[in-house]
Amino acid sequence: MSKRQTVMKTWTDGELPRATSDLEMLKADMDEFGYCVVANAIGEDQVAEIRRRIDEQARAERRQGLTMRDGVQSEGDGNQWVYMLINKGRVFQELLRAPLPRAIVDHVLGPHNLLSDFAATITHPGNKRMGMHIDQWWLPVPKNAEQEPARPGAITRRKVAIGPPDTSATPINPPVVCNALWMISDFRIENGATRVVPRSHRSGHHPDPAADQEVVNVTGPAGTCLIFEGRTWHAADLNRSDGPRYGITTYYCAPQFRQMANFTYGTKQEVLQALSPDLLRLLGFKPWGGYGAIGDPTSENILTEQLVGELRDS
Repeated sequence: MSKRQTVMKTWTDGELPRATSDLEMLKADMDEFGYCVVANAIGEDQVAEIRRRIDEQARAERRQGLTMRDGVQSEGDGNQWVYMLINKGRVFQELLRAPLPRAIVDHVLGPHNLLSDFAATITHPGNKRMGMHIDQWWLPVPKNAEQEPARPGAITRRKVAIGPPDTSATPINPPVVCNALWMISDFRIENGATRVVPRSHRSGHHPDPAADQEVVNVTGPAGTCLIFEGRTWHAADLNRSDGPRYGITTYYCAPQFRQMANFTYGTKQEVLQALSPDLLRLLGFKPWGGYGAIGDPTSENILTEQLVGELRDS
């Protein structure tokens, strides 16, 4: 049996990101390490209210057989995801308005971006360890002009270019997604705090599942927000504690890309009517650069404009 490769770390513990509310430090951490940690992103009262709403919604969805699986979750895992939080309580919308996480997302993706997914996860003891991965797995690794290019529509999670986390010597794709992960309970090593590989965002590679990676478990009290960009190697860890761990994903993408959640179709009408213009734009209800247009050249909001159908020149 061949020995598993161990990938050595490229950082010292003392230089790694620490939780902070300093925007410039958060940006610097993101640029250098591929992730940053926002301290006290929401208060204790908000955390408690959000957790109560997750619990209530999760219990009701289990009773009614409405639980879903995603494309990453391991078979037989007992974790529960609660999707489309935009429909499941106004308390969740406050996470989309928090200024520091939104400022970091704008720093990574630029001022125009979309909410791609909005979901809660309850990670139970005895879960299966998630495989290390990147979020923008569907982007091909850049190649020289002489090489045969990868076809983006043919890429799968199992058909990707793997390699070490070392900084690439050639150009790589930019980040086009960014994930703000909210700690709705304390994240500890014992309960499987998310693990990341610092500086892996510069590699242009996917992690090798046959290699043992040096990782960092990002811990913090409830109310902390861990933000990592789409090229950073990361995964949930094993929950070895005696209770569940709660988290919420606010996952953003550049405006050219398809969102994971179909908000323009799946958001309930009564929710849409109460949303601010900023949140409507974030969900994809405003065309951008020709993308998302509905055939009316004057359309600024696809909720309010009339669709153009067959016309007759009389």
